[in-house]
Amino acid sequence: MLKLTVAVLAVVLASSASAAGWRKLQIDASSEAAFKVSIATFHDKLTPSRREAFARSLQDAWIAGTKSASAEQREYTSEDYFRQLDGLTYDEVVKLTDATGGKAAQYRREYYARAGGAPQGGGNPLWVEHTQRDTEHVPYRGGTDLFGSGADRH
Repeated sequence: MLKLTVAVLAVVLASSASAAGWRKLQIDASSEAAFKVSIATFHDKLTPSRREAFARSLQDAWIAGTKSASAEQREYTSEDYFRQLDGLTYDEVVKLTDATGGKAAQYRREYYARAGGAPQGGGNPLWVEHTQRDTEHVPYRGGTDLFGSGADRH
């Protein structure tokens, strides 16, 4: 019993450590190569919905930087973009162009809508509800003559 308790405790601690891991990640934009590596690390550590919100927030940052630079009649360069993102965490990136984080929440809701199940209560879903498959057009297999020919089963 003690071994089982220790094993369960180890799993719980490991899962909580990995869950907190993505929250501590920071973008390293000291160079283009470092930026690509840190973005790949985020990609590996984030859940699919957060990955989508993160990627779209990075796009929003590029678009906002380009618009701002255009208004100032200058070019928005990759160096400007990297300087803006260097050292930022996930939460800081998704709030970069929207301080409330509402756009990131919208991106996550859109992801769940496309994935077929929206999270309940605004958080991560513990499960995704699956609808019953449409079996109307699936041929019946394994029938017996005990119930007739099956021609009347539609």
